Parts: sequence; structure tokens; C-alpha cells
Amino acid sequence: MAIFALSFCLLKAATCASVISKEVGDSRELKNIENLDDNGKIVLGWEVDSVAGVITFEIEAETTGYVGFGISPQGSMTGADIFIAGVNADGTPYYSDRFGTGFETPKVDDHADWTLLNALESNGKTYLRFSRLLNSCDEEDYPITKDTNRIIWAMGASDTIEYHKTTGRGSKSLNLLAAPIPEVDLTRMTKWEMTLEMQMPEADTAYWCSFHKGPILNKTHHIVAFDAFLPDPLAIQHTHHFIIYNCYLPPGSNETMDDIFGNWTVEAGYKGDFCYKPSEQSFIPNAYCMEYLFVWAKGGKKYVLPETLGYPIGEENNGKQQYYMMEIHYDNPEKRNDATFNTGVTMYYTDALRPIRAGQLTIGHDVNPALLVPPNESNFIVSGHCSPGCTNKFPEGGITVFNAMLHSHLSGRKLKVRHFRNGEELEWLDFDDHYDFNYQQNKPLTREVKVLPGDQLIYECTYDSTWKNGSVVIGDLSTRDEMCEAFLWYYPKMDVDICGSSYDMYRSFGDLGITNITSEMSVGRNQFKILQPEYLKGDFEESMSFKFNWTDAIRERLQDMRRFGVHQSVCKSRLSEEEPELEFVTYPHNFNEYVPDNICSRNDTGGGGRIVSNLFLGLVLVGAASILF
Repeated sequence: MAIFALSFCLLKAATCASVISKEVGDSRELKNIENLDDNGKIVLGWEVDSVAGVITFEIEAETTGYVGFGISPQGSMTGADIFIAGVNADGTPYYSDRFGTGFETPKVDDHADWTLLNALESNGKTYLRFSRLLNSCDEEDYPITKDTNRIIWAMGASDTIEYHKTTGRGSKSLNLLAAPIPEVDLTRMTKWEMTLEMQMPEADTAYWCSFHKGPILNKTHHIVAFDAFLPDPLAIQHTHHFIIYNCYLPPGSNETMDDIFGNWTVEAGYKGDFCYKPSEQSFIPNAYCMEYLFVWAKGGKKYVLPETLGYPIGEENNGKQQYYMMEIHYDNPEKRNDATFNTGVTMYYTDALRPIRAGQLTIGHDVNPALLVPPNESNFIVSGHCSPGCTNKFPEGGITVFNAMLHSHLSGRKLKVRHFRNGEELEWLDFDDHYDFNYQQNKPLTREVKVLPGDQLIYECTYDSTWKNGSVVIGDLSTRDEMCEAFLWYYPKMDVDICGSSYDMYRSFGDLGITNITSEMSVGRNQFKILQPEYLKGDFEESMSFKFNWTDAIRERLQDMRRFGVHQSVCKSRLSEEEPELEFVTYPHNFNEYVPDNICSRNDTGGGGRIVSNLFLGLVLVGAASILF
């Protein structure tokens, strides 16, 4: 009996077609394959026909009971679009389209939009092939878009569909419509690892900087791929993010890199120190390492550059020792003092130079307390601007963005990079309406985006502070604090690598009636203390949470100023010692807003707004025939 080859494909890291697909005369290959659990007991494969608007799934599950698969707004049953199928004891298949209404057996959907194409059992496993329109316009179906999709699954103990009667269940975030990761034979590249094994600091939040010797190169090489090195569960659990920095001597320096870093490296036995400390305890070598090389955040996968692009290394240090800094954000809310593990990165590089040099650009709002979310807000938006004045410093022909990593912390819910040109809003560069803090990807864009001199990018972050039980959320370094930054990969590489903005921090204090405030840097976090007015005296976050009177009028004004108020532009190269020019920026005046195409209003509809595709009807007929084997 024919069975899927999904598990084999995962183990071999290969691209392959499932055997069951070939059984029904379908030779298409599944390039997307994921384990849905940690033990490989349920494996998902899928392919997308973007022209017909159809997505086809295959599942291999270690059960002879029912298999449940769903797409959920937040990773739970409520509001989930669910497909349940299996094979009866007599060999006949069954399936149903369902809708999750809560913690109970999901109801049968009023309109069946899932189609079972094939089902069989073999050797204690169930194999399913099924499909659906990306957007059926059915209110009880979940539209599949380019943002994060939360997959839920369950394996039944029998073929009787009952809530909680399972042999396993879970959820996993995926991007079902992401562009494929570029294919490259990494065995032909030189592999280099940068790692740090140490006991995690006991602090709730710790940013730790270590210095590393890189390869000695006698000419320019190109990095073509990066992969996180997180070898055990402790590393995966407690590494929130890491950033790899290039280290350079300042122009005109009489010192050598060996003079600066010789005794500070991991190779010399020095494991590093806290990155951000009071000025009198400043960590001197940090000042030489400012340019981002690679950013990884929680949940990230291997990052591979397209075949024509490479990131240059070795061009500044021909034949000399290169140095790098690794900044690790250890997330330790339980303040453990007994966790030792390894964190790092594997880089793949080659001396076969690619035609185009790639670079990385940071956009968004500066990390400071001006990024303040009031308590118990569920839809609070903060913006950060990459201004026209800054993009005017881009190359004459502009830059082309091909990959984006959208970043915020635990309060982030929706993230969007908006793109403006000559008073017109263009299609969003990237967005995620279902952001998952634990699934932050360097995501290949489905289309390359040209950003021209004079364009404006605005990164909008939508926050929900209700989870903090009456506390505010402030802009700072902890995962319980917030950030609003996006990291864009682009070409050709240029000098500008920060294009952001900030609502003036001290003006933001004045908006709240604060007349006197001080700050000092502690390990891993800024500490702001209010001195005046007297009734707010004390720790800034605590006073804003429990002493301040958050009226509706103040909340509305704060939202308006943080989102639409005038910001100060931040436009600079991390390698430059020059102070950036002062520029103020806000949203473009009277712009024409981009409105995404609404397929449900554009197409002819019927049966409660549902769309019927001719190709999909064909698949239904094929499925009806194939499940009778």
C-alpha cells in the first residue's frame, strides 16, 4: 500500500513528492514540510497554487483514529477553521469541515469548504491529502494570508470525534504563504561557528556581549547563509535573540585590531560582560562593534541569501585577524542561577563572489520610554518613521528589499511596514496581523520591493497590554517591555544602516505631567525615577501603572501623539562618528491610503458570500473519485 514519504524527507532535509500524491497521478512536489510536534509523530506538508488560490495539505500522523487539523486566530479552538478526517475500520474514509466555538467538540461548518483528496491507514499511521481555497469568504473559514498562521492539531484515540479524547494535540506557528527559502548547497561552502557556553546571568533580563576571532581572509569573501546554534532545550528556552556585529577600527586610529581585542576574546578565555552598564563601568570594546551583521530572534530558522547576493567579509582586513561581537539577550524571568548552555551562530561563506553585495537596514521607533502603552489597552498603535530625508541618502537608484524580520516583544499583536511615495501609499512592504513572539522569522518576501530616494517607510506596531494586569508597558530591553523595530535585508549594500525615529522622550514625560525625572543604567535595564510631581514620585513604570489617573481623554491623546505626532528622525551609519542631521518627520500630508484587494467583494459570490473556483470544483471531483480506492 502506498504511503507518504514526509518523515523521510524531513530526516534527509530533501525536497520530494509524497508517494500518495503519485498514487493518484499527481507528480507535484511538496517543498514545505514541518513537524507539528517535537517527536515527529505528526508531520505536515503543503503546496500553494497562487493562481487558482488553492492550498493543498498532506499529513502523516501516528494514529489509527481521527486526525484534526485547524487554522486558528490565536492558537486555540475558539474561532478556528478545522478539518477532521480519518479511515474507518472497514477502510472507508470520512471527513468533515468544522468551526471551533470554544473548549468543546467543534461544530460542523454550515458550508463545507475543505475537500478530502485521499486517505489511508498503514502500519499504525494515518495519511491524509486535502485542500481548500485560500479565502473561501465563509465566515466560519479562516482566510490564509501572508502573515503568521497558527496551526492546531489533534490525533484521536479512535474514530469517534470527541473533545479531549485524543492521543495528542498541540499548536505551531507557520507561514503557509512565505516565499521558499533559496536553495543552496551548503556542503560546498566554508562553515564557521561562533559560540559562547556560559552560565546564564541570574538577572531577569541580561544583554551579554562577547568578542570572537573570525576567520583570517586574504581577500573578500561572501557570506551566503546563517543558522542559529542552539543545541539544547535550555538554549532554545532562554535565548530571546542574538545579534552578530562587525568590529572595525575608527578612521585614523593608530591602534590595530589585535591591540584592542587581543585579551578580550572568548578564544583568549574572556567570556564577556554585560553590554549595557553605567558609564563609569563602560565596556570599552563595544564602541568598536556597531554594525549589524546578522539578527536572530526566538523561533527563527536558517537564513539563506538568494543565489545572486552575498554579504561581504574580509574586504577591510585582507590577511589580518577579523573580530566580531555577539550580543545575546538572555531571558530569565525566574532568575535561575543554575542554567549553563551554549548559544551561537553558524555562518557559511565562499570565495566565489556573487554579483551583488547585500546589507541590512534597521527601521522603527527608538527603544526608550516614549514608547509607552497605557494599562489594559488592546489596540494601541506606535509608529516609527524612516524619513524621506534619510532615504534621500540612499543610492541614486534606490535599494531593493528582499527579506524582512518584524520584531516586537510580548505585547506585540500586529506589525506592518507601510510604504509611501509622492503622497501615495504603496502596497505594504510586509505585515503580520497575527504576530507570534515565539516565531520571529527572517522571512523572504514574496515580491522584491524597491525603495527610492525620497520614499518614506513607517513601521506600525499594535500592542495589547491587558496581559500585564493593570500595568503599563514601556519601551526598554526586557521581553516584558517593548520594542518596535524591523530588520530589512536589501541590495546593494550602502552606508546607511539605521533609518528610524522617536517621539521625543522628555516631551513624552511632559505629556504625562511629569516635571522632573532622573535615570540611571542598571544591568540590562534603564531605571527612570520620577521626582516631581510629588503624587507620582517613585519608579516611572510603577507610578504610571498604579498612581496615574488614566482617563479616556489622556489615553486618546497619548495614542494620537505616539502614532501621528512629530518624531525626530534617526538616520545614520553605525560606522560613522558624525552626528546625524536633525530632522522632524510625521505621516505624509493628505496621502492616499493603500487598501488591500478584497477578493470577497471583488468576485461573484453565492451561498452566504462563498467563492467557488472552477479549479477547486475540479479538485472536488478528483477528491470524490480518489477517496473511493
